[in-house]
Amino acid sequence: MKFDENLKQYINSIQVASKIISFYEKKQVSLRNAMKMYPKFSSDEDRYSYSQVHALVFETVRFQNIANRIIHQQIQNQFAQKIPVKVRNILRIVIYLVVLAPESPQNQYWDLSCQDLLKSLDLQFSKHIFSDLSNYLNKWKLEILLDTINDKEEKLGVQFAHPTWLVRDLLNFYGLELTKKILVANNKTLPVYLRLNLLKFERSTIITQLSNEGVSIEPDPILNDVVKVKSTEIPLPRLPSFKNDLYYMQTKGSSLISHILDPKKGEKILDACAAPGGKTTHLATLQGDLGFIVATDNHHRRMQELVRKINVYNLKSIHPVLFDMRIDRVFRNTFDKILLDAPCSGSGTFSSRPDAKWRIDRHQVKWLSNLQYSLLNNVSKMLTKNQSSYLIYSTCSLLPMENEDVIEQFLTTCPQFELKTQNLTIGTPSPKFPLAQRLFPHINETEGFSIFKIGYKEFN
Repeated sequence: MKFDENLKQYINSIQVASKIISFYEKKQVSLRNAMKMYPKFSSDEDRYSYSQVHALVFETVRFQNIANRIIHQQIQNQFAQKIPVKVRNILRIVIYLVVLAPESPQNQYWDLSCQDLLKSLDLQFSKHIFSDLSNYLNKWKLEILLDTINDKEEKLGVQFAHPTWLVRDLLNFYGLELTKKILVANNKTLPVYLRLNLLKFERSTIITQLSNEGVSIEPDPILNDVVKVKSTEIPLPRLPSFKNDLYYMQTKGSSLISHILDPKKGEKILDACAAPGGKTTHLATLQGDLGFIVATDNHHRRMQELVRKINVYNLKSIHPVLFDMRIDRVFRNTFDKILLDAPCSGSGTFSSRPDAKWRIDRHQVKWLSNLQYSLLNNVSKMLTKNQSSYLIYSTCSLLPMENEDVIEQFLTTCPQFELKTQNLTIGTPSPKFPLAQRLFPHINETEGFSIFKIGYKEFN
């Protein structure tokens, strides 16, 4: 490519990324859903830069608190409030590229790209903003910003791009050393894992097909139906193996939960918060599609996705029910095993969903904690009373308010239950409940999960 072609792509990518971020903020949708607007904001000539736009959008939002502080430090507060949304988001993107990703090859276009961008911005003060910011950023270091912050937790939040309240909660439970490792890991990309469709295909067949398609994988040492993607020549969704349902893109932690539930053929299973269906279809696969799984959720659109997955995999044992499990004792019958992968803050998923950390606060987590207890209390009443029956409570959250606090409240109000030993343990024991386990991104190379196995006391 010629230099001017690279520059044009760079400028177009910034503009498209800015529009997508603006859409995400205005419509209050997830970044994943916002990226679906890419065709609308880009021209046919720009389509080849999708991956670049995706990276700009996700990384800019990941570090948006740092960019916001720089903008407000360099531009008077009353002036900053008048900056149009599209200009503010261009500033955020440029700050990410120049300050937070200095090794980026696009930095060679910094001065030129600013000038070209200014031509498309019909603002009298925009040239002044870019000029001052350009001179400042060329000499800027993160330490300059951190030196202006006295609060230790707030300083950590800015240094590692996390909300201050979240840093405080993590510090209180995990201590400084582990908290720092969590924060660092949340800003890194995690490996991609595949859950092999062993219900329809032989393991060797799937691995051979992946190899033929240029995908290098590494088998998981514990989970026989999970592999880690080391490299791929073509994006996975474009491969024939993906389109032919040889595997399902699912995190290692998510796959582990189904194995811990360990469904057997013929057992009645309740998946209490099942949509969009990744774990549900896994449970059916582990049963050889020879069980009876009731999959409930109260989210209509996500339940449609679950039904679509059932049809794609042609599973007969799953029975979807659109229902709110907060209602006491939904079903008269009981179940041999129950999975409650409860709605949560997603604090363990910030690596792949950086927007989530800016959407939640402590009040929302408290609300979620109450919801989680209500769900756990209700579904526990539907567990068959025998030695082989148990339920799994899990969240993709690392916050004790959604995990240990919920379990403690449940065990206090329902003394007939206790925590049980899990059949698979690859995570770290909870400091409060040693029989529970927690997966950390920096240790387990997967999203953060908290997993608890609960059964009746009388069957010790």
